[in-house]
Amino acid sequence: MNKTRFEAFSDGVFAFAFTLLALGFVLPELHAPSNRELSTALLRLWPNLIAYFLSFSVIGIMWQNHHALFRLVQRVDRKTVFWNLLLLAGAVLIPFATTTLGSYPTLSASAFFYGAVLSLCATFYNLLLLHLAHSNAFVPEVPQTTIASTIRGYRIGWLVYVGATLVALVLPIVSFAAYLLVVVYFLVPRGADSDTHISARHW
Repeated sequence: MNKTRFEAFSDGVFAFAFTLLALGFVLPELHAPSNRELSTALLRLWPNLIAYFLSFSVIGIMWQNHHALFRLVQRVDRKTVFWNLLLLAGAVLIPFATTTLGSYPTLSASAFFYGAVLSLCATFYNLLLLHLAHSNAFVPEVPQTTIASTIRGYRIGWLVYVGATLVALVLPIVSFAAYLLVVVYFLVPRGADSDTHISARHW
């Protein structure tokens, strides 16, 4: 597949997932409400707001990492498209998981479901990355140390997501903190995202 078309499609799906996040805010039906009743209803949405910012950060980092990775890829084959489609399918599911978590923030089922969706995305991302490495899809200038560092970094993220998902079965609030921890972890450039020399030549 043409790489430009591949990246444009991926960007469009990520943008769609961003948009869907805002649809998770639903006010209860109020009959002839006063300002006080409306303000109270809005304030009750604070769990949804926290879940929104968490998921916005997750999808934003996912999009940034996807861009950082594929600027170093020289060709896109059928298996790359396959794993990428599964990754995007998981990303589009994040808004629904976000709404569930925001509506029932203290329940194990909602925290587990949210973690399961993020773990699914992380799984497909790691499988995509491994395929790119094994098929020598990266440009020749990318050193093996950069590829190895990228694989190691995202494997750690996957482990934390899976661990947080299991913790959600007994301590949903703790799992929420772990999901935030992964966001902070990926804010630090690593691997392909931190190789500024390669990035400048293949932007």
